Amino acid sequence: LCSVRYTGVAGAAFRQEQHSRTLPPGQEDTVTMTVTYAEYQPHVGDQDALKLTVAGSVQETGQVLAKELLVRLHTPELTLTLLGPAVVGQELPIQVVFQNPLPKALTGATLRMEGAGIACPKPLAL
Repeated sequence: LCSVRYTGVAGAAFRQEQHSRTLPPGQEDTVTMTVTYAEYQPHVGDQDALKLTVAGSVQETGQVLAKELLVRLHTPELTLTLLGPAVVGQELPIQVVFQNPLPKALTGATLRMEGAGIACPKPLAL
């Protein structure tokens, strides 16, 4: 498992597992891997993805199998709601909602709004 930058450049692997199985004819087996936020967070940036590469070999035949899975990390959405009528030349109250999906507190966040008619947007500390 490694991170992949938005440019496509892969980082160094930060997790590896090795499993060996004996599989009877016609049967299948499942290997589950859980990756916590605390484990992948130091390796990813704002627009990165995680790449899982799985490779296997069949001991009896020497056949090699491989598969990759690219997992895009979704950023949470902001919800904007008008709290009053939009009238030219008058202030317009807007509610912005953001839910922190992470298992730790976010600090130092700011909100910056831009748009037509906003002469000098100012960051709002949250």
